[in-house]
Amino acid sequence: MILAFSIVLLVILAADFYGWYGLRKLLRHGPFSKYRKKILRAYWIMDISFIVFAIIWTIIIRTSSWPDYVMYRNYFYITGAFILIFAPKLVFLIFNILDDLKLLFLFVLRKILSGFDKGRERAIRTYPLMLTIGFFLSLFMFGWVVYGITYGRFNFQVKEVTIQIDDLPESFDGFRFVHITDTHFGSFARKRPVERALRKIEKLPMDALMFTGDMVNNEAVEAERFIEAFQRLNPPYGMYSVLGNHDMGDYRRWYTIEERDANLERLMEIQEEMGFSLLRNDHNFIHRGNDSIMIVGVDNWGLPPFHQLGDLEQALGDYPWFRHAILLSHDPSHWREQVLPETQIMLTLSGHTHAMQAGFRLPFFKWSPVSAKYDEWYGLYREADQFLYINRGFGFIGFPGRMGMRPEITLITLKGN
Repeated sequence: MILAFSIVLLVILAADFYGWYGLRKLLRHGPFSKYRKKILRAYWIMDISFIVFAIIWTIIIRTSSWPDYVMYRNYFYITGAFILIFAPKLVFLIFNILDDLKLLFLFVLRKILSGFDKGRERAIRTYPLMLTIGFFLSLFMFGWVVYGITYGRFNFQVKEVTIQIDDLPESFDGFRFVHITDTHFGSFARKRPVERALRKIEKLPMDALMFTGDMVNNEAVEAERFIEAFQRLNPPYGMYSVLGNHDMGDYRRWYTIEERDANLERLMEIQEEMGFSLLRNDHNFIHRGNDSIMIVGVDNWGLPPFHQLGDLEQALGDYPWFRHAILLSHDPSHWREQVLPETQIMLTLSGHTHAMQAGFRLPFFKWSPVSAKYDEWYGLYREADQFLYINRGFGFIGFPGRMGMRPEITLITLKGN
């Protein structure tokens, strides 16, 4: 652990010095040169400020009498400060590398082409285009992180999605339900943002509500203050939920197994008090007119290092052949690994990825760093006649912000032919 930490620290320091070297190159000439000393001084002051803040804040947390779940939440501010300081530097670092590659390219050209215009080379070498672009983009990144921390994590979006299922039972044509996931209630210091979002849900024309796990970070107590707010939702065809990886309490130390089990039992009681039918490898039917659909729920099933607690065979029970089912499965990996090859389930709902709480969403393009780990990480996916919808998440964890990936409340409408 110490060796790994030391290596990471050395890499960060090396990158930091390399970025400082690039900043010095940029500030030799041009409009920023008169502010050279102040900017270079500020570059290192940011690092020192982060170190001082991280040490003092850690001491405050460790010496406080806060409950464990509050201490856990307050460590997020150190993560936020780290990203605020070093994400802009990383952006500048990338363009610093590009600038040095430009210089290397010019050096190679000069060696290969004896008649290469030295005056033109000098002009290209002197004008720091890449560094200038990197500098302004790093300022943008700084502002973007500030936005994500102060406002973005509370800027809830109601997203309407229509899913056309050709063989949908006639009575369920137009069936509407809200999908939320990853509330991580322990991450919210104040109740107001959550209650504001739940009021938005209350006003939606929904027939049911589906929740796909990670209600809390670690402890059931995090959710207790929102019981009444959920009780007010009361959609006509019910509310259904499953457990996520954080709900199992695996991310904090329990002094006894009994204490851990009691926490999970209390969380299950809270969800029942809220009005949820908690499906732990089980199913319920919704009847409408002369037709039925099945709501199937499994405990968290993920690729290692996540546990595979979900039992799809048990959840389907006597109906493994039933097509008109909506599966609630926290981790989207489950869809491709088991749901597609082993069932005909028409729609799977998942969360878990948070869309990494950062990325870009354009009409025909989406990207987030989490796409490097998950093939399906946000939005609607289709394979033949089976669908997967992944919600971006309601809350946040680790980094106390959201940049480009707003917290999501999804209103899904099922349409037949």
